[in-house]
Amino acid sequence: MKLSIALVFLSGLALSLAASRSKRAAYELPDGAELIVGSVRTSFVCSNEGYYADIENNCQIFHVCHTAVHADGKSEMQQWSFLCGNQTVFNQFSFTCTSYEEAVPCGSSGDFFYLNGNLISGPDVPFHKEEDVARANAVTPGRPAQGQPPVARPPTGARPPPRG
Repeated sequence: MKLSIALVFLSGLALSLAASRSKRAAYELPDGAELIVGSVRTSFVCSNEGYYADIENNCQIFHVCHTAVHADGKSEMQQWSFLCGNQTVFNQFSFTCTSYEEAVPCGSSGDFFYLNGNLISGPDVPFHKEEDVARANAVTPGRPAQGQPPVARPPTGARPPPRG
């Protein structure tokens, strides 16, 4: 009987440790992240599935949120956090890390969270509608008025990629 109580305690302790690790895992960023971002604010919490710019961290961090359904039928919102490369931010319009100039302004990212709904709408639904592009153009300096994203060009002096 003492053995079974000890096993229950240990399994409960293991579950407790696993739960605390999974919560902390949301902000397990690479070493030196503070050198890029500064003091990391860890208040973002997933409420819906998708990809989200972390506005409190100047969009230099983004989160992937996913609902996991366990065998017992209970669901859990899981969160993974990622750091964009140096001198880039998460562009909530394209779900990519890009230069500040090509991204929607970080403060406007929340206005584009709804785009996550387009990810699960099916293959026949376009990711961006004309209204989405117009909204991004309105808040993003440097985006052409015609609704086309800026053309990506290699850095000055860079060689073009090899063609295969």
